[in-house]
Amino acid sequence: MRFDATIVDHLGSLELQEPGAAAAAIYDQPIALRLLYQDPASGEEHYLVRYPAGVRGRLHRHTAAHTIVVLEGRLDANGQLIGPGAYVHFPAGEPMQHQGTGDGPCLFVLLFHGAFDVEALSE
Repeated sequence: MRFDATIVDHLGSLELQEPGAAAAAIYDQPIALRLLYQDPASGEEHYLVRYPAGVRGRLHRHTAAHTIVVLEGRLDANGQLIGPGAYVHFPAGEPMQHQGTGDGPCLFVLLFHGAFDVEALSE
């Protein structure tokens, strides 16, 4: 029997890279990420992301909804501080702000429920 699955053991040990210009327009310092999965039919993308301590994010929105699951550290999600094991779902098109805290880095899985895009918004 053959099963198609994407399996990554020990997410915290994966090497991450700096993303492109879209992230630079949102964050005040470099973040790191790694693409885990991409569906060519729907454009859905899954990432492992690490925010450095204290990174600040601008208010923004995406065409597609997205979900965050925090693995390590703490995250400020729309003004609420959350930690490991927390789940956040942001509806498509809604203004949002997620950023690091001064406590230390934050590692999380980011699931885009469609193709990635980002629009920075005025605060």
